Amino acid sequence: MSGEYAPWVDLLTGAYTRPHFEGLLARAVRVAHQERMPLVLLRLDVDDLQEHNDLHGEAALDAGLAWLASRVAQVVNGRGPLGRLGGDDFAVLLEGVQLPESLQLAEEVRRSAGRVLHASPFGDYRLTLSVGVAALRPSEPWGNLLEAAERALTRAKQAGRDTVALR
Repeated sequence: MSGEYAPWVDLLTGAYTRPHFEGLLARAVRVAHQERMPLVLLRLDVDDLQEHNDLHGEAALDAGLAWLASRVAQVVNGRGPLGRLGGDDFAVLLEGVQLPESLQLAEEVRRSAGRVLHASPFGDYRLTLSVGVAALRPSEPWGNLLEAAERALTRAKQAGRDTVALR
């Protein structure tokens, strides 16, 4: 695309925007139901975002979010699209990927986020992720799957952060 503005891509992270990602999710749910294929949604959220912002500043946090999106995309390695649903809230859609493999991938994404220290003008810091995982159930609409993954994410946060929780 080289320099062109694409409204379906978040300019900071390169992930899909929420409206575009939700469209991909709705289509994937239809296909998964029709083809009886597995579909898993990962919800990712940076732990202690406000603390990072307060300690390192907005520019460092933006650089950290861009790095994180790149790292997640590298780990996912083409197995599904990455969307930015909000400030530090991301999602990965895994079409045709069974739940055990999805859980392994979620754990790998979580671990990889904290593996590398991210430099800021004020020193290095470590981003950690909480991850919620939800597999599509028969006849479940896409909005319910999105909410189920968010509830699992909330449980991961409540369990102490930097962890993975399954619906």
